[in-house]
Amino acid sequence: MLTKDYNSSLNISGSWMTLHPYTYIPIGAVLKTLKRNIKIRPQIEQISVFESYGRVLAEDVKSPINVPRYDSSHMDGFAVLADDLRHASNLTPITLNVVGGGGATLGKFSNYILRSGQAYRISTGGYLPHGSNAVVPNEYTIESKGKIEIIASFGKGSHISPSGGNILRNSLLFSQGMTLRGQDVALLSLVGINKIHVYQKPKVAIIPTGDELTDNLKEVKYGKVLDTNSHFISKLVLEAGGLPIDLGISPDDSNRIKKKLISALDKADLVLTIAGSSVGKYDFVEQSINSLGKPGVLAHGVKLDRGRVTGVGALRGKPIIMLPGPIQGATNAFIAFTRPLLGYLLGLPESNGLVIRGKLMENWEARKRFRNFTKIVYVFAWETKAGVIKASPIVGDTADMTVLTRANGYLFLPENKTSIAAGEKVKINILPGLSCPSGCSGDFMSKGSFIKKQIITMVKPSHERNKKRLV
Repeated sequence: MLTKDYNSSLNISGSWMTLHPYTYIPIGAVLKTLKRNIKIRPQIEQISVFESYGRVLAEDVKSPINVPRYDSSHMDGFAVLADDLRHASNLTPITLNVVGGGGATLGKFSNYILRSGQAYRISTGGYLPHGSNAVVPNEYTIESKGKIEIIASFGKGSHISPSGGNILRNSLLFSQGMTLRGQDVALLSLVGINKIHVYQKPKVAIIPTGDELTDNLKEVKYGKVLDTNSHFISKLVLEAGGLPIDLGISPDDSNRIKKKLISALDKADLVLTIAGSSVGKYDFVEQSINSLGKPGVLAHGVKLDRGRVTGVGALRGKPIIMLPGPIQGATNAFIAFTRPLLGYLLGLPESNGLVIRGKLMENWEARKRFRNFTKIVYVFAWETKAGVIKASPIVGDTADMTVLTRANGYLFLPENKTSIAAGEKVKINILPGLSCPSGCSGDFMSKGSFIKKQIITMVKPSHERNKKRLV
């Protein structure tokens, strides 16, 4: 197990003992140790191009054809030989015989060989007949009885899109690791690609634990607590590109949790447990993981505020993330550990995702007990009429779901960042599923004042100071 005492250096221990509350490990060290102990790698599958929207490419993709395939017209008009037009003008129009064409040539290549003195009717995008080397737009012609008069001179290549002018055969279209957009899917289809290799979506098993939890609303009035945290975490998994698998609630019983873990390892690439992982003697999740083999739990207790009781482990070469029970801690642990793992399994480059720069409108100070921890600070950000992004920190107890419902972004602050002054520029991280539903278009911050009023009404009386801060 990876441990770190504030008065000692980082070390690896073979002990399976439960960590004491004062032994917390830096996030980076935990991730490095976890990666060394897992064997799962990004997996590749071949799918239809039309099913590839939002998927991550597992290969470089080159065009099998030129686009356009052949020399094509850039205008509606007539394909001609440029030499025939050398002396054409308003005063000395050139007369040519209209042959072939008819305007219905899109997508078809004509074998017609154009000769001097002829003009071939053509539509925008139509392929040029052999021999032609210029296109005269309709507005420079006067047509009558199978002939046209051309009142302007055009040189070779005029109004022509040359073969390969847009895309050359064997040129790179998209690179490995790119997430395909709608227009990318359209282009792949345009060049005749039907199948594409992408990274598989990782399967994520979710195991909420706790004797107090229930999915039955009728049981809530008898003292049970409705399980909502696992449903929220599953949405974050889905938005991050994973496929959540809900294995249902497990009571605080090591044998029951053990059975759920075995099922999770059979079905998924990554396992998330929620609650049951305090750094104390009633740590049912850690006991269950360690009973199933080695390496088991690798670290338990991390320098993350909030979320310090987070743990990580590995079995069968697969990662297990032990999320805290309180919703802020669970979400923070998802951000710090689960999201990077999902990105890795999806073949994505390391990134914090979408980040928006703005100004924090109030002073913020780290909690005294955890000043040297990595901090995740939830904020409500809005865009002013002048186009300036502003943000206010959201404060509340770690179990308060309203902290998250009032937030639309977060600050990810390193261990040495302990305060932010009002007016200081900050990087606001956008988390799909928390900041907004799928897509995360910028309009989720566009009606700031209206949303702000709605948020203020949700603040509990015990948080009156937050209400004043948000006004």
